[in-house]
Amino acid sequence: MKIRPMIGEYEVPGIQRIGALERRQLATFEVPGLAGSFHQDLGRVATRVVIEGTLAGDDARDAFLEAVREKLAAGEPVDFVADIATATEIEQVLISDLDVQEIAGAADCFRYRILLAQYVPPPPPPADPALEDALGAEAQDAFDVSKLPEMLSAPGFGNPVPPLSGAIDGAKAALQSLSGVGPQLAELFGST
Repeated sequence: MKIRPMIGEYEVPGIQRIGALERRQLATFEVPGLAGSFHQDLGRVATRVVIEGTLAGDDARDAFLEAVREKLAAGEPVDFVADIATATEIEQVLISDLDVQEIAGAADCFRYRILLAQYVPPPPPPADPALEDALGAEAQDAFDVSKLPEMLSAPGFGNPVPPLSGAIDGAKAALQSLSGVGPQLAELFGST
């Protein structure tokens, strides 16, 4: 007995193809002198499911688009039931892509492609109260406002202008000696 694919409470109509992609995430490292590469297994990636189909008629298209777009826009995990999900142990999915195309030469006919990503709930927060208290105390200590003046003070940090004043005075003197050159250059180049 075939299980009709369902996304939430919606039974997907007109399916022509359904497939799943399961893979492991491997980090590849090239090691000098090693024939080949070293791979580090970073775990299994969430399973992807693709559903492709064709529907005919305005009513079928509108009902399909309304149901699937609502779930896509919500961005919430939904239950997923299909034969392919039984083999891969997928219980919930997120709709990540929806591709809809009109078919040229076929009146009121369109194709769709839905890409689903297996939803894996985040791990629960740590249940160890001592760890939570230690992390809270460390965070509070790091952001203690009373320690702000101490963190902002730096040895020898003061007004930077006095050490530079000698250099500024020297630059002023050099520029003043050039003030008489301007009229001579204007006379030389014929500018007034």
